[in-house]
Amino acid sequence: MAVAVASWRKALRGAACFVRGVSCFYVVYNYGGFLSKVDGPSMFPTFTGRGDWVVAEALPGLSDRVQVGDVVISTRPIQADENIIKRVTAVEGQTVNVYKAGSLAPVQIQVPPGHVWLQGDNLILSRDSREYGPVPLALVKGRVIAQLWPSMKWVERKLK
Repeated sequence: MAVAVASWRKALRGAACFVRGVSCFYVVYNYGGFLSKVDGPSMFPTFTGRGDWVVAEALPGLSDRVQVGDVVISTRPIQADENIIKRVTAVEGQTVNVYKAGSLAPVQIQVPPGHVWLQGDNLILSRDSREYGPVPLALVKGRVIAQLWPSMKWVERKLK
């Protein structure tokens, strides 16, 4: 009996790996998607930050496709050789309240045309638009649609 259970587990693991691979191939082939690794705690609990792998769809002509709640991959505005994965919390024309160190009242910032406001889901451990301001849409490379590893799940468009 134990041998049969072990065989089924091995077969299921292989099937899960196959499904992940086919899903990844489908996205890349049909949508110009790409894979990215998530390191660091800034997007916890959406991602563990310990080597998660995600699939993102490339977003040509972004201005009308990025929405509040999307998880996106962007070039870090203050370090062009590094990518970041953050959630869009405001789009052009919207206002955000930012608390500056030592201030009790928030500063209101309006997101300018052609920009988005990006924040990590784990605000305490995230370096994001609160540090470097609105991010130009030209730096946004894609929208994360699914997590492949350590577990397979769709990434929802929502604010936590």
